[in-house]
Amino acid sequence: MILDGMTGRVEKKYPLLHLNTWRIGGPAEVVYWPETTEDLFSVWKRAREADIPVWLIGRGSNLLLPDEGLPGITMVTTALRKIHWGDFIVRVEAGYSLALLAQEAGERGWSGLEFARGIPGSVGGAVIMNAGAHGREIASQITNITVLGTDGTLKNIKREEIKFAYRYCSLRGQAWVLEAQLAFSRGEREQILKTMKENLANRTANQPIEKPNAGSIFRNPPGDSAGRLIEAAGWKGKRMGGAQVSEKHANFIVNNGSAKSKDVLALIDAIKNDVRTKYGITLQTEVESIQTEMTISQRM
Repeated sequence: MILDGMTGRVEKKYPLLHLNTWRIGGPAEVVYWPETTEDLFSVWKRAREADIPVWLIGRGSNLLLPDEGLPGITMVTTALRKIHWGDFIVRVEAGYSLALLAQEAGERGWSGLEFARGIPGSVGGAVIMNAGAHGREIASQITNITVLGTDGTLKNIKREEIKFAYRYCSLRGQAWVLEAQLAFSRGEREQILKTMKENLANRTANQPIEKPNAGSIFRNPPGDSAGRLIEAAGWKGKRMGGAQVSEKHANFIVNNGSAKSKDVLALIDAIKNDVRTKYGITLQTEVESIQTEMTISQRM
């Protein structure tokens, strides 16, 4: 058996809706929570040799999972939380909460992740999508990362070897992030904590956190706002099945309790087509969707 001898929790026919903030998804064939990166690597290697698909997810905060569920092994990184604090340097495993890391850094008077206090994802997923807010991105703090490549090799990669852009990392689809090293600068503790508190208050006031969602659906096009375009096109409050464009922020789609993946995808396609027709702008999705034909995936 592929999971024989591995530490960590194992569940069969586990509802994917418990593994993402949208609360959407059918049953996974097997879900495994590795407790060490060594176990993650061993399971990946065994599954590859047996031609069994493997999916890697973190906290599921930027993710749409399929209604039909996932075959093979779904690995969840949330138990991979080792962390080492150095001299304004932190080495942290992929499953660590990005928001918690930001708060703990702020408590130390370390500046650099103030923007991330309200981002509910994992460190690994944040690196893969170059998560950001308030005009900042995690790429600016990265010094190097350890990854498992699609060829099965473990590599330590320096920041300058990776291409980052707005919600883009060149490693996406090519590797899984296992650890990341981030650098900080000395700051004023009270000011850092004040900034994070203000960022959280802004998020609460402007985002529909009271309903299951996956954050911003579309990337902002150059010089404009996806939310403004969607609202101007008349989509605020519209729904398909159990999925609805938030009445609080048009760039969010919320689950009203019965949403399916197909409802969300249909709503996304309809919005894209309408905005393109009305304004000549093709919106690009920020949220990720795992499809069963994929072979490698790492998400927040």
